[in-house]
Amino acid sequence: MMMEHSLRTRYQKMSWQQQLGNMASTLARIANNVPIPGHDEIVRMCLREAACFIEWSISAVPSEHWLELAAMQRELLTWQRRWPVEDAREILALHTRNQSDRILQMAGFYDLGNSSAKNLTQREK
Repeated sequence: MMMEHSLRTRYQKMSWQQQLGNMASTLARIANNVPIPGHDEIVRMCLREAACFIEWSISAVPSEHWLELAAMQRELLTWQRRWPVEDAREILALHTRNQSDRILQMAGFYDLGNSSAKNLTQREK
């Protein structure tokens, strides 16, 4: 509990963009560990951590993202309660990778629409 308090204190000192960057990193860590059955406890802990990050950052994040983040938090906590689900490893890995990308987009680290357009334009040349 003391460690969670310390983590929360450090987390809340960050800008909301940095908070979302850390959340995206945790989601990517989930995606990387989900395929490995021996890492199920790490996955469970990271699912909880990502849900906490949403709770801790909500007051700093622009309100237009609140609904999406709340839905994401509910999903993460549901996965945490049910994990491991052998037949869903690939689905959770893909889903958390997509959530990580979306969080980075929310924070303004990149624009998914523009990067896709740039990639398409480069391939056409």
